[in-house]
Amino acid sequence: MVDLGSLNAWARRAHEPIPLSRCSQSAMNLQPLISAQQQYPSLSGVDFHELNSFLRMARLARPLIEFQQKDRRRPPDFLHGGLLELLAASISETNLSLVQTCWAVFKEIIWTHPEVVPTENEVIKYNNAALCRGTSFGHLLPPVRVCQDPSCSKHRACEDIMTLSEPMTHKSTLHTLRNGALPVYTTSLYCRGCHRRYYHNYYVHKKSSLRTYYGGVPQNIQVAQHFFFESPLLELFANGMVFGWLSSSNWARIYNSALAGMRSHIVNNKVAFGSVVQDHIPPPPAGWNLDIRPKDVLNGFLLYSLLLEKAERRGVLVLPHDEATHNDRLIPALAERNKAMEGIGQEAYPHALKIQTAHCDGDTIGHRCCKHMTAKIPLASNRQHFCPDHQHVKLKCAVTDCRTDVADGHRTCNNLDHRALETAYFTRGKSLYKLRSRLKKAGVAVPAQSVPDSEDSYDDDDDEVIIESGRDGPVEVDCDGKPEGGNRKIEKTLENKAETMDAVCFGRRRGYG
Repeated sequence: MVDLGSLNAWARRAHEPIPLSRCSQSAMNLQPLISAQQQYPSLSGVDFHELNSFLRMARLARPLIEFQQKDRRRPPDFLHGGLLELLAASISETNLSLVQTCWAVFKEIIWTHPEVVPTENEVIKYNNAALCRGTSFGHLLPPVRVCQDPSCSKHRACEDIMTLSEPMTHKSTLHTLRNGALPVYTTSLYCRGCHRRYYHNYYVHKKSSLRTYYGGVPQNIQVAQHFFFESPLLELFANGMVFGWLSSSNWARIYNSALAGMRSHIVNNKVAFGSVVQDHIPPPPAGWNLDIRPKDVLNGFLLYSLLLEKAERRGVLVLPHDEATHNDRLIPALAERNKAMEGIGQEAYPHALKIQTAHCDGDTIGHRCCKHMTAKIPLASNRQHFCPDHQHVKLKCAVTDCRTDVADGHRTCNNLDHRALETAYFTRGKSLYKLRSRLKKAGVAVPAQSVPDSEDSYDDDDDEVIIESGRDGPVEVDCDGKPEGGNRKIEKTLENKAETMDAVCFGRRRGYG
């Protein structure tokens, strides 16, 4: 018979003492243990530590057990082979009948017990047993069990009885703030009544090309086909971008180096920790990519922001489903959001009492945009010179009014005068040329022969540069100071001047304001 003394002995071995006063006040809670020990003599050999480990692992597996139940209101009487083997392997128990007995005795406690926060070792042990069986810790499942369309025959007012079927499972990676990068599985369900497939974040109709999100902000957000980000992690990314000016690339490097692994501080300092590295660092699982990509950081930040905005307005986010990339999928929703923010759409706009001036240090003057003057579509990336609609322009000579194709390895055609303009532009990057320019502005005369002529190229400047054909060869149009009307007026003057003389623009920005 299980008495209070033996329970405290088990607790001491597990370093979790149970005060006798607490046990006496809740003696009725011990009755199931006493009855179970009388009914199942095999439990007499199970100590408190083993029992506690089983209860915690079973609680971690409960979402998967519940998912496989048609009726989730009551736990199953017995565990089938796969789940039984999973629980046994997670606690290193080879006696399957003993694990089945523990489930039969404590299933009601497991079904009603609150969620547990697993330790680092528990996550590792659970995944060691689960990944090879097609599941994982944090298995990503649809948040619904019945069809959400009220007109569908599979719709129910209650989620207890599952009406969805045809599960599809594939590998994914879940990036978290607390547990690092985790290999996970994700499963979707299908409604045979209205032909919708329900995923972890959204559902898609069979004949539709739209994905409709469930509403609110989910705990785990899918930012790419095989990558999910935890919302707290995306909140960290957002604050780092706002307050720390961290780019997506820098965030990806920081996460992969310091947050992706549960014990990154040991991995990053192998010499300091010595043999501890081999003893405490599990090898990464095969078949999963656990690294964050910069584009996923940016897409995650944008999608998280859209979901927050929709949740604040009690709306539902709808995105295209069949786009080639996640970035293309976000463009319509971002354009709609930006349009809604114009004018009175901004927060606290009605409370504005006066207009205040703002100052900046010049780092963010102007925005990168398409070099084609009539373009209104943003660049696909900051490395591009032209928007998607004007990519063909880069195949033409950079000299104004010249429509000849560019020569291989150049930005101008084979016209010698045009090639001279290109050479003059790239000569600007030479250190001697820069020194000569500074001395000239300081009033010091410098012979032209002091700067060698070379066609070696260098990295592009961010600023737009105008090179004109003068009487003595190509010259750069200099702007000493900024007029009251702004540089846009000067740029327009230069454009008019370019109609009567050859001019070439190699920069990425159209102007500054």
